[in-house]
Amino acid sequence: MGGNRRDRRVAILLDTNMLLLIADGINVFEQIEEKLAIKPEYIVLKPVIKELEKLIASNKPSIKRKALFALRIVREYCREADVEVNPNETVDDTLIKYAKKHGAAVATNDKELRRRLREEGIPEIYIREESMRIDIEGLEV
Repeated sequence: MGGNRRDRRVAILLDTNMLLLIADGINVFEQIEEKLAIKPEYIVLKPVIKELEKLIASNKPSIKRKALFALRIVREYCREADVEVNPNETVDDTLIKYAKKHGAAVATNDKELRRRLREEGIPEIYIREESMRIDIEGLEV
């Protein structure tokens, strides 16, 4: 007798723009958990953290403030995953590669990344701009 689906831990990768939406005051975690009716494991890859750190170094105070807040959220609520990044890979490539290898969903509002996720059959989590509510495609728990 194997474990049922409920035993499986759902992993969700957060990309930079989703973390910045959290910094804008959208409670992404609460909405995801409400929609899934479980508490998933939130994962942030090191290249995403590096993107936030670049934004923190920005001369724009509003961007810097959001990125600092997003980084605090990561350190408090997410597991940081160290991944190997090939020199010719983008952060999006790395997210896709990790999601495929580990069966994770990706939370992003990047239209190009969402298109690529659909092509690869990777579950996606995004915010509907009209309602500012989370929507999930391709993820069954």
